[in-house]
Amino acid sequence: DPHYLVGGKATAPDFHLFEMLDQYEDLCKDVSAGDLYERFPCLKAFKIKFESLSENQLYLKSQMHTQTPINNCMAVFGSAPGRPLYKRGQAAPWMNQGDIALSP
Repeated sequence: DPHYLVGGKATAPDFHLFEMLDQYEDLCKDVSAGDLYERFPCLKAFKIKFESLSENQLYLKSQMHTQTPINNCMAVFGSAPGRPLYKRGQAAPWMNQGDIALSP
């Protein structure tokens, strides 16, 4: 399958590319940079296909993907879940959650 990076099937490098595209999409929205994929339709096709894999649904619906920040709390972008910035001392419910299990 030409949509994957190695050997025609989803592998670890594909997840890393997916994760970076996911974060760059958020960054583009945050800075009003427009459509990340406007000039890169192959990347858009990759992300859609990888995101739709049944093996990824548990992660995509988990708190690890939906309720945790993508950057350290000192970052200007992605320091809190969603769009707000984390402000030192504010409540951070995503911290200290203990072990997170990704089992159905």
